[in-house]
Amino acid sequence: MKLYHQPRTRSARARWMIAELGLSDRTTFETINVFTGEGRKPEYQAIHPHGYVPSFVDEGKVLIESSAICMYLADRYGHGKFAPEPGTIDRGRYYEWMVYIPATADPCLETIMFHTMFLPEDKRLPQLVDRSKKKWSEKIEPRIASALNDGPWILGKDFSAADVMVGSTLSWAQMAGVLGKAPALAHYLERIEKRPAFGEAYEV
Repeated sequence: MKLYHQPRTRSARARWMIAELGLSDRTTFETINVFTGEGRKPEYQAIHPHGYVPSFVDEGKVLIESSAICMYLADRYGHGKFAPEPGTIDRGRYYEWMVYIPATADPCLETIMFHTMFLPEDKRLPQLVDRSKKKWSEKIEPRIASALNDGPWILGKDFSAADVMVGSTLSWAQMAGVLGKAPALAHYLERIEKRPAFGEAYEV
């Protein structure tokens, strides 16, 4: 197995999932510094056509997209411990979070971070930041906080790959300065950050 990875990007989710499954020693990690243009090199674009991270190789086949990689790893190597049973409503809720985070939450946070941190000041658009902050605080964050009322983890009593997605996004929200004060969110992040696999993924 091999993960093409850049710390502090979405590829940290795949790195985290690998650590949760105890597969770090069986995985080769190659850093692709997408911030300096390494993703645009032809040899890497032959692996990931868009030049992004993560890319994951297993049994000679390439997977891209952090949620797809996490779902595959949970199914292939999780022995039923990191995803609900197929065909159940809990499995449907699991799929919902695995899609909701990259499709709805991530773009909102990405807009905030790009237009407050990463782009040159003359390229930043405050109106986009205001719109995204409103969406985050009024729609996305309350939905996550409400889901956490049912248990310590996003699906209830059991940690799953969905927590890798949700936990990483809340960590980014904290970094972006938009994480609210709901106790459920704070306690959830505390539990996330205490997991050894989280530390392993975010230390590198």
